[in-house]
Amino acid sequence: MSVVAVVPVKDLVAAKSRLTPVLTPEGRAGLTVYMMKNVLSALREAGVDRACVVSPDPIVLKLAEEAGATPLRQESRGLNPALDEARAWATSEGATSLLVLPADLPLLKAPDVEAILEAADGEGPRCVISPDATRSGTNALLLRPPDALPFLFGPNSFRAHLDAASERGVEARPRERPRLAFDLDTANDLARFGGPAGFSGTTPGPPPGARDPSEGLRVLPVPGIPEVRPGDDLPDVISVCADGLLRPGDIVVVTHKIVSKAEGRLVDLNTIQPSVLAKDFASRYDKDPRQVEVVLRESKRVVRMERGVIISETRHGFICANAGVDASNVPGEDVVCLLPLDPDAAAARIRDRLAASLGSDLLAVVVSDSFGRPWRYGITNVAIGVAGMDPLADYRGETDPYGYPLTTSVLAVADELAAAAELVMGKTSGVPVAAVRDYPYSTQPTGSGKDLLMPPKRDLFR
Repeated sequence: MSVVAVVPVKDLVAAKSRLTPVLTPEGRAGLTVYMMKNVLSALREAGVDRACVVSPDPIVLKLAEEAGATPLRQESRGLNPALDEARAWATSEGATSLLVLPADLPLLKAPDVEAILEAADGEGPRCVISPDATRSGTNALLLRPPDALPFLFGPNSFRAHLDAASERGVEARPRERPRLAFDLDTANDLARFGGPAGFSGTTPGPPPGARDPSEGLRVLPVPGIPEVRPGDDLPDVISVCADGLLRPGDIVVVTHKIVSKAEGRLVDLNTIQPSVLAKDFASRYDKDPRQVEVVLRESKRVVRMERGVIISETRHGFICANAGVDASNVPGEDVVCLLPLDPDAAAARIRDRLAASLGSDLLAVVVSDSFGRPWRYGITNVAIGVAGMDPLADYRGETDPYGYPLTTSVLAVADELAAAAELVMGKTSGVPVAAVRDYPYSTQPTGSGKDLLMPPKRDLFR
């Protein structure tokens, strides 16, 4: 199969016009070029050696040529006519298959291209179609032979291409890929993507985690979560209950308690033989010595024991009261719940299942717990496990509205999202899962709850 890829790119002046409120013309042009180069890189890494960039813009064509693609100056007006020009060129070059990829796919990687190519294997005319996140647009179209279908890009093009294939007797193979589904068109898309350094022009777009305060965000409870028991497939339970509720870009907040229950992190106090230290501390403050013993066992380091409270460091690195050992919202009079073994791993498992069900990789999961705070009365939810997002928004190097340079401002956005979710989950309402919507977080794939831990060398209270 001789494949030629075609990447259409608009005139840089007109490119990404919907981003005008947040990016300068230079910024929009830079973003367009960045995404084009990303697509060409993914094609090259996937083994597609021949790629053509069709555009009316001489700067785009020059940069495409420098990136190893064949520049094709667009003579017609409009996307579909431009693709017809590219198809004619590809056919003259001996192409037996034509792969069309838009230039605005910043998450595209070589495995996504390879999946499209593999789906085209077999005999006879066929097309492979990959939709956008809404399943309305077309984000990848492979035609074999190159004239198997007319180009029908535009509103509802995914359905239009499928219908055209049916009318022509061409086998259609839809392929959904989370990274392929994300095309960057709006300010919300840009904020969710986080943005590469260097394309923002003279007026930078919002830093990761920044948002327009005039826009709202929503916190939605996920109803119907049953009592979770040891051994339950928690990602599946949440996926079933959240079916039809979640959207790409949501942050799903899950209380650690149901994670711990599913992992069997429950202790029957009747099986605990308290130590002398546990008995002595319990007798002074009218505590259950068995529960004190469990707290001591779960502590890597005891920071302070006073007034009936044990402040300790858990094996995860959390500094909290009673090592996270808790009897609330746990069935059984003599049963206590421990923290999950690995909250980040639990968040990743839940995220993977939900993202697969949703058909979009743009999803984050936060596992939360309630912590007290020095100098402040009352508890608040914080993030102890994170997957699919950067838990911090770093404003250092930015300036405030008065031009004052920010040198220490790093926001714990995952903690703030966990606290917001707690307002609809509550402690007694039996809602252990909530979704935060319309918060443009940075989709840093390696972000974790460990990023929120204070390094020992900076801990003033250690």
